[in-house]
Amino acid sequence: MSSGERLYRAKCTSCHRVYEPHEQTPSQWAATLDKMEAEKKVHLTAEERAEILGYLVGSSALR
Repeated sequence: MSSGERLYRAKCTSCHRVYEPHEQTPSQWAATLDKMEAEKKVHLTAEERAEILGYLVGSSALR
């Protein structure tokens, strides 16, 4: 498991199920992270956001 996936699971799945990277496009993942942060559902540093997005986008491109 990559550090991006570990961070995603730690930060994002305390409120909802694990979503698979292929369930959204890269632009949808970026918009989803923007929404979660704007609604104060998660607080991410710039580094955490980049790592999570890298995992989601990188993994979604593989499918």
